Amino acid sequence: MTAEEARARIPDWDGLDVTFEPLSGGITNHNFIVTVKGKDDLPGGGKYVMRIPGDGTDMFIDREREHHNALAAAKAGVSPQVLYSLEPEMVTVVPFITATTMHPEDLAGHLDHLGKAVDAIHQYHEKAKFVNDLNVFDEIRDYLRMAKDNNAKLPDDIDWMLDLNGQIEAAMKRDAPAPAACHCDLLSENFMLEESGKMWVIDWEYGGMSDPYFDLGDFCVEHPFTEDEERFLLTRYCGCFKENRWARMMLYKLTADLWWSVWAAIQVELSQIDFDYVDYGNNRLARFRTNASRPELKSWLAAV
Repeated sequence: MTAEEARARIPDWDGLDVTFEPLSGGITNHNFIVTVKGKDDLPGGGKYVMRIPGDGTDMFIDREREHHNALAAAKAGVSPQVLYSLEPEMVTVVPFITATTMHPEDLAGHLDHLGKAVDAIHQYHEKAKFVNDLNVFDEIRDYLRMAKDNNAKLPDDIDWMLDLNGQIEAAMKRDAPAPAACHCDLLSENFMLEESGKMWVIDWEYGGMSDPYFDLGDFCVEHPFTEDEERFLLTRYCGCFKENRWARMMLYKLTADLWWSVWAAIQVELSQIDFDYVDYGNNRLARFRTNASRPELKSWLAAV
């Protein structure tokens, strides 16, 4: 679907001056800033963000499920309200937020921004309730089947990686926290900071009820945080530093990189979006190997 085709299916915009501006940053969808002139009482004030799902993303994303989770995140106060949702394509329109999109360098090295991001994560973990369960280890197994079905190229040492991830999965069964509403894709660009200081979280495509420390581990691995910043993050989230939760978060950094590297291998074969999935996946595999070689690994597995 094109932006113009989507615009034609929103009756509130009939007869009005509607313009589109491509919005960069996404790697699975096509995003546009939409300005609607001619009527002052439109929901959203006449400026919006329209997101059109990328071709082939329905292999990974249940758009109906995502819609319900986005509504729950909005109700929890951390995400913009979904104003329009066009079925069956699940094109969505939300109000345009006058805010700064975060980048890795805006969170790493800035404890004030990092603290606001952690507080937002804690808020939706506590207040939102998503419609689906998500087990990241099952997701990896599903992705591996997709990779095989699509002849995706996986690294020569994938068996070793899967063996280590199996050890992590076994460890995670001890002292597991209650599942929480998790985003599971905490790129910096999914955080937006208003001048008022409010931090928004957007894009709930991969969300589900899951281990909250996976969300934190995935968040860490997406950013060049120092260990001190990671310790700050965990302390802010928990209210105090907890060694067992530290181990859990650090191990999930490996699992997150493995998950997204297999995802990237499938995208190489299927995606029509102009993005270097090979480089993306290789960087994650390299980081997995680096973290797997850390001398603390055995102690983390024992401490969870």
